[in-house]
Formats: sequence, C-alpha cells, structure tokens
Amino acid sequence: MKRREFTLLGGAALLAPAVSALADSYPSRRVRLIVPYPPGGGTDTVARAVFERVAALLGQPFIVENRAGAGTTIGLAELARSHPDGYTVGVGGSSDPLLPLLYDKLPFDPVADLSFVATLATVPIVLVAGPSLPATTMRELLAAATAKGAEPLNYASPGIASPHHLAGVYLMQMAGIPLVHVPYKGSSQAITDMIGGHIPLAMLGLPSALPFARQGKLKILGVASAQRSALEGGVPGFSAGYWWHVTVPTGTPQPVIGQLREVIDKTLRTPALTEALLKGGFEPMLLSPAEAERALKEDTARWTKVIRENNVRGG
Repeated sequence: MKRREFTLLGGAALLAPAVSALADSYPSRRVRLIVPYPPGGGTDTVARAVFERVAALLGQPFIVENRAGAGTTIGLAELARSHPDGYTVGVGGSSDPLLPLLYDKLPFDPVADLSFVATLATVPIVLVAGPSLPATTMRELLAAATAKGAEPLNYASPGIASPHHLAGVYLMQMAGIPLVHVPYKGSSQAITDMIGGHIPLAMLGLPSALPFARQGKLKILGVASAQRSALEGGVPGFSAGYWWHVTVPTGTPQPVIGQLREVIDKTLRTPALTEALLKGGFEPMLLSPAEAERALKEDTARWTKVIRENNVRGG
C-alpha cells in the first residue's frame, strides 16, 4: 500500500508543471455551453446571465447551445459524450441523478459521466391557483380539497417527471390532497390555460408564475424551495425546490474545473447579478463541492422514494 501511494504522489509531482500551465492557458478559445432546456426559460435565463460575466472574466466567449427535449436527457447526453477538455460545459440540475429511475436505456450515466463544477441558483416551486379556484391561501385549499364529497383537483406542470410534477405527487402524499396531474410542454402553455380558467392549479417555478401573480392574474398559494422546509399554509416538512449547477464531462482536468468554479463563484457574488436574479425569482446558490454533494444525496434519496412509491415514469 505504501509503495502504491508513493508512486501516485511521485506521478502527481512530475505532472505539476503541466497542470499549472494548463490552468494558466485555459480558455484559449471559445467554449460551448450546453443548456438542456429551450431558449427563454428559467435555466436559459440564469445560464446566460452568469456566463456573460464568466466570459468577460476569462476573456473568451461562451456560446450557448439549447439542446432541449426528453426531460433534459438529449442535452446532457450531448454533454456527456463531448471531449473532456473544458471546452464543453453544461447546466445540470439536482434531478439529474433521478433520470435512470425515470427513463429506460439512457445513453449516458448522469453520475458517472458528468462531473460537478459549481452551483448556480435554486428555484422555489410554487403552488399556483387560477381564477377558477376560489381558494386564496394554502389553508383554504386544504379545507376545500379534503371536504366531504370534494372532487380531485387537476394540476398542471411543465412536463412529465419534471421536478414540478414530482412536487405535486409529493404534496398529494404529505397533505392528503386528491390531485390529478396534467402535463404540459412548458410553463407558458399551462399558465395560459390557468388564466383562461381551464385548469385550477399548477406547480410551477417561481420565476414563471411571479409576473402573473404581480398582475393579479394568478394566486400563489404556497412556496417551497430546496432551502425552506414548509409550504406556506401548514404542510410541515415539505421541501420541493430544485437547483442548477455547472457540469462537465468526466475526465475534464481538475485545474480547469477549479478555475471555472472560482470564476463562477466570483460571478455569483456580484451584487448586481444577485439583485437581478432575486428580482426574477431565482435564489443564487453558493455551495462548496462537499456541501453540494450532501445536498444532492439528500434530494436524491427523498425523490427516489417518491418516484418508487408512486411509480412515476418519464415521457
């Protein structure tokens, strides 16, 4: 054992000058930034806001490629099979480790084939009511939904097996509310139908719902994030926010990962960016790799239980 450790240490020492040179020279050309969601959504908005500043600090452009579809698996598969040299990075999410539970025959392993770089932001999930539902608070909804003779309520989400869909399943379990999931292809279509009175409830990301709530067109009954432990109105222990992080193909040199992490963290501490993200309903998230690993394990354990108990499958 001692001989093996000595050999590894010696090899690392020999590589030190090359590693240092690599860190100093990166990036020397433009970098691909894969976003596994459509343009204009929350993930795309945060990624562009952060990496516009990262590009300025590093002196090279980060070119966004939106590779949406199949519950993020198209974009993440493209990222996973890219050359691990630091010139292809992507945006992952806290739900990535759940993908093998939701989809059969994934062309990549989100845990083995992708490596964490840095956290970006967390997004509270909100339970939203449209004008067709009289309830204006979570308590009023609980009372109406559990009253004798009450019919199950439909709720919209941006898609099957999305964090929003899982949040609705989890809420139904914890609060005893009879809910029926109605998946949409994105938040905008769900919001249109809610405002039109065609569906009473939705689980949405706060940034999607906030402008319409401010206009009085929708009612936010409750908020649940990855960092708060209760949905407003009295569902103790309910936590359903999701968060994004930067990820790279496994095998990307550690000096490159370290440099990216340092610049991303510096960017997220910029007061102007923090203010802009908060105003839009996003919460900047700064976790060390160890803290992020612990949070990811906790989230994965909770949602794995929800998925298995309710036999949730991807589209």
